Amino acid sequence: MLKTLLGLELAASGDVRLSVSAAYLDQHLTQLDLSLSVMAHLSPEDTPLDEGLLRTRPAQLQLGADKVTLPLSALSGGERLKAALACVLWRREPAQLLLLDEPTNHLDLASTQAIESALAAFPGAMLVVSHDEAFLQGLKLTHSLAWRETSWHFSLL
Repeated sequence: MLKTLLGLELAASGDVRLSVSAAYLDQHLTQLDLSLSVMAHLSPEDTPLDEGLLRTRPAQLQLGADKVTLPLSALSGGERLKAALACVLWRREPAQLLLLDEPTNHLDLASTQAIESALAAFPGAMLVVSHDEAFLQGLKLTHSLAWRETSWHFSLL
C-alpha cells in the first residue's frame, strides 16, 4: 500500500494521487547510501538545523555521537533505522505525510520509545504499517486500517 501511494508500484485498480509532500521510511532502508555517515546525509544543505542541533538531534533517537560520523554500513540495523528516521524528520523541506513501514524493526524497547517521542513531535500526518501494537498505541493514532481474515476494516480510535 505504501509503495502504491508513492507511485513505486501500480495500483491493482483505479488511480492513486498523493497531493502532499511525503517522506518514506521503508523497512529495508533502501533510501540510504550506506557509504555515507548520518552527518553526511544530514548535511547543512539538507536540513534547517544549525550544526549544534544537528549534532544533538540524533541523540534523541538514541544514536550516539560516536555513530553519526561512521559510514552507515558500519552501523547495526537498528542504528541504520534511527539514521533513516533522522533524515526523514529533520530534512530542509519537512514532509506533510510520513509513510513508515515497520519502523520498530531491529529496535530495543528504549529505542522504540525514543522513536515514539520523536514521532509525537511530528506536525504532519503519519501512515504507519506495524505489527507492534504497543508502539501503535503510543503514537496516539486517530484511525486504523487492519486486515481481518477476509477484508480490510477501518475504524476511528
